[in-house]
Amino acid sequence: MSKRRIILASRSPRRKALLEQVGLDFEVRESEYEEDMQALEDPIELVKFLALKKAEDVAKHYDDAIVIGADTFVVYDNKFIGKPKDAVDAQRILKMLSGQENTIVTGFAVIDTVSGKVVNSCDKATIKIRKLSDEDIDSYIATGEPLDKAGAFGIQGVGAVIVERVDGDYHNIMGLPLSKLYDELKNMGVDILASSARHLKK
Repeated sequence: MSKRRIILASRSPRRKALLEQVGLDFEVRESEYEEDMQALEDPIELVKFLALKKAEDVAKHYDDAIVIGADTFVVYDNKFIGKPKDAVDAQRILKMLSGQENTIVTGFAVIDTVSGKVVNSCDKATIKIRKLSDEDIDSYIATGEPLDKAGAFGIQGVGAVIVERVDGDYHNIMGLPLSKLYDELKNMGVDILASSARHLKK
């Protein structure tokens, strides 16, 4: 398979770290698409839509590249939960999620600007948050971590200790379902394993 230029249409440091982890040779170009959180009511369709729009916005700048876009939601009671507005809002969200399961949905889009092929899909994982006391919640908020995280928690940081159980792809929770992405990229002529072998030897 020939080497293709790979563009990650995301400013997320976690998505960048995931692609670096698997040794993919890629570039980052942040999408300028302004998210419209009211575009669709269904959170699953909305997260796919936003991922696609981000990828399309970046893809228009490249004649020969494969562009990856993604977006991630925390969904509880069939409603998506974004980042808390402030510490009080974070407290409200964490009390709501305490002892409950929520779903992490990552929508992703892959666009081949040569063939015009577009893949738009998503993956889900379920997280059970442990029962939290008011003291637990206050202590966690005091770390500052919940304030810039969707759902007011981050599994890759201190928030790992409030997670009781995970069912599904851990990398999906981090922002990119790597196993599904591997399949879609391979269908477009990019083998992550082969590409990583070349890239990591440099």
